[in-house]
Amino acid sequence: MLRKQHLIVAGASLAGLFVLYGGASYWAGVEAEKTLQQQHQMLADLPLFKVKSHTYQRGWFSSTETTELTFNRRLIGPYENMLPDNVKPLLGATIRYTQHVQHGPFPGIGHFDLRPGRALVTTQFIMSDATHQTLKRFFGDAEPITVTNRLGFGGGGELQVQVPPFDYEETLSGVKMKWQGFKLNVDYNAGFKEYKTEALSPGFMLAAATKGGVTFNGVRYISDVRPGNTGVKLGTSELTVGDVALTWKDSIPYSIKLNELIYLLTRMRVGEFVNPSGEFKPSNVTLKGLRYQIVTSEQDEFINSRGKLDFDKFGYNDRIYGPMRLDISASHLHGPTLIKLDQELSKIPFEGVDPAVLRKQYIDTVKRYGVPLLTNNPKLTVNDFYLKMPAGEATLTGQLGLEGLKEADLNDPVTFIKRFDAEAKVNLPRQTLEDLVVAQARNLFTVDASAEDQPDVGEIDSLAKSLLDSQLSEWSNQGFIKMAGGQVSTEMSFKKGELDINKKKVPLPWEESGDLENPAAASAAK
Repeated sequence: MLRKQHLIVAGASLAGLFVLYGGASYWAGVEAEKTLQQQHQMLADLPLFKVKSHTYQRGWFSSTETTELTFNRRLIGPYENMLPDNVKPLLGATIRYTQHVQHGPFPGIGHFDLRPGRALVTTQFIMSDATHQTLKRFFGDAEPITVTNRLGFGGGGELQVQVPPFDYEETLSGVKMKWQGFKLNVDYNAGFKEYKTEALSPGFMLAAATKGGVTFNGVRYISDVRPGNTGVKLGTSELTVGDVALTWKDSIPYSIKLNELIYLLTRMRVGEFVNPSGEFKPSNVTLKGLRYQIVTSEQDEFINSRGKLDFDKFGYNDRIYGPMRLDISASHLHGPTLIKLDQELSKIPFEGVDPAVLRKQYIDTVKRYGVPLLTNNPKLTVNDFYLKMPAGEATLTGQLGLEGLKEADLNDPVTFIKRFDAEAKVNLPRQTLEDLVVAQARNLFTVDASAEDQPDVGEIDSLAKSLLDSQLSEWSNQGFIKMAGGQVSTEMSFKKGELDINKKKVPLPWEESGDLENPAAASAAK
């Protein structure tokens, strides 16, 4: 009888545990669906993709999420010609993936993983036969990408992405590729408001016998981001790149829509202001020891940010630059205005919009919502800039700020300008100035290459150099600049509407030159 009672109690306990585990698994499934829906929405908001379909089927102990994506060809279209022919078909393909969601107090128990959590999500990419065969040429039987997402009880989780290494070679074409893999780890909290990211790409090599090649190694990115009281994202981010080498043997025409590319990478809209075109001429480029860091903090409702960028060496054909270091700070930026501007600018559609119309929309939005940025004494400071160049060294320090600006001052150009407070010290090689002036002169006087009558480039260069010599000599005699050892240096100060260059006052358009040159005579004349 006693043994029978023990069996009844054990059975009841086991049944109770099963019911408890089942209830916890169902609750975990409900919460996991909410988290995954947030993740899907973040993906859907990216301009790089368009969501073709999305379904979520929730079960008691497991669920399935299926998504179909396509690339936004309107954004990536201008860059397709820069890709290998066997990669271009991938851009028109549908990206299908299924997320298998195991949820419960111990979601990985089926894999002998006893770590607790809401869910363990594994992603399976479903590819067409053509896509699978294309990727198999690179990765063989290995999965091209592995994604694991572990959801914790608190609503946060850890996302891990891995791309395996491969060696690839086409004997007939002489193309060789070596990819050393990629790893990404994102540790996020509930709502994805705080997250830590670490990405590592050990290296890549592409060699095309007839066209050139590219290599890089030691790419590492880390960040630690959290929201401030104003909603602005605070924290740090760092990028390091060991070496980059690029060689191309043919002239490559390019027309790059930088405004769209910048938005793809950063979600920053810059309008149609920077869209260069031209051609890359046969060249060799090397870059060693690139480092980038940005730190953003908050004080009350104001944002302070500091960025540093430096590299050891940059080579372009036979010209070597570096080391280089740049240290810039932006301080006292009104946080709520930054958030409002971002929200309003993101509402402006830019696909297929006439550039002139788009530019006006950007400017009107900034005028309407960006005024508090100017009226709260913002300041931009160049703490340090140094670059060693073939012809010498370039240095710059300085700051630019607005003091006491009122919204009404924006209607008076002179009053607005007088609110600026700026100072700078600059020193650069004379040869660099000459190169810039000559390049500008060529752009100004050179007509279309297809025209029959072309100006003499030598005469243009000679004229530009002569004009520069004359102007530098005049400024030197007036004491506005100093020239020594092939370097040109000066300093500038602009305060309360008065401009000094090398400690010499310079008349401004709204000032009476007579008053500046001879105050006593001007007073007598009055």
